[in-house]
Amino acid sequence: MRTVSEKSAAKDTSLQPFTVKEAIVGLALDQADEPLLKYLKFFKGPIPIEGLSFLHVIPNTRARLPLTVARGVEVGRGAEEEAVLALSEKVQEIMPDRAATDVQYFAEDGAPLEKLLSLANEKQADLLVIGKKADSLYHGILSKNLIRQARSNVLIVPENAAISLKTILVPVDFSENSVRALKAALSIKAQVGDTVKIYAINIYQRPNLMAYKLNMSPERFERNIQENHAKGFEKFMEEELPEYMNRVEPILIWNDMPDVAHHIMDKAREVGANLVVMGCKGHSRLELMLLGSTTETFLNINTSVPSLVVK
Repeated sequence: MRTVSEKSAAKDTSLQPFTVKEAIVGLALDQADEPLLKYLKFFKGPIPIEGLSFLHVIPNTRARLPLTVARGVEVGRGAEEEAVLALSEKVQEIMPDRAATDVQYFAEDGAPLEKLLSLANEKQADLLVIGKKADSLYHGILSKNLIRQARSNVLIVPENAAISLKTILVPVDFSENSVRALKAALSIKAQVGDTVKIYAINIYQRPNLMAYKLNMSPERFERNIQENHAKGFEKFMEEELPEYMNRVEPILIWNDMPDVAHHIMDKAREVGANLVVMGCKGHSRLELMLLGSTTETFLNINTSVPSLVVK
């Protein structure tokens, strides 16, 4: 039987710098773009972004949808050129240092999700960035569908997001998805600075007391469950990221109800999280379709904390 150290040695526990070769940013050309661009300007400080493309989608209907035409921009001849000019002016206003040769602007007519994914594939993007309006149900639907279908990491920035990065929260279920999320969070911490705190939250269900013939009180039984779960988390870190155990603070919460996403949101507010990093399914078509219900619900209810979904 292999020891914990032997198991961890057989795995790649090293961290790679969190860098972005090509980012695609969807903009709506309305007031919601400003907080997104300000956060992106802040985020790219410690996170190198080599190429940056901004996309605005002109809809083929008059419906007001995310990443679509804003008031005052008429769909018709010259609309794409007008939108490209508006994109460049808005980006140059908020991110003047990136209005350079490594920045491209695109305006296309069609469905926002389809065009965003198409450009991402064409550019071989490794990060997609979109905003999320607090009062828009469609933005939540777009976020969910984008994560389902994108093969790259996705950064979702709510319009009420704070421009700060002091605390990162990582939901953990001991899967490979969790390992990828923790590695991303640790890499970001290494690039931002040691002052960044990382919390790993795991929400678990207690065994049914009725299923056990107890030789102890219910209170003692519950303490045992908590202690065993804490040991389980420690073993997980020893096997997956032994060199970084002291850089991740666990938050272990028992929950007998299936409302995990709201617990994550509540804890994010409690610890003052500025970023939530979540692991998602892999790159196969089936895995991309199986977006976890916890991730999906969290994206729907989150109106204040940027979320980075890593693939």
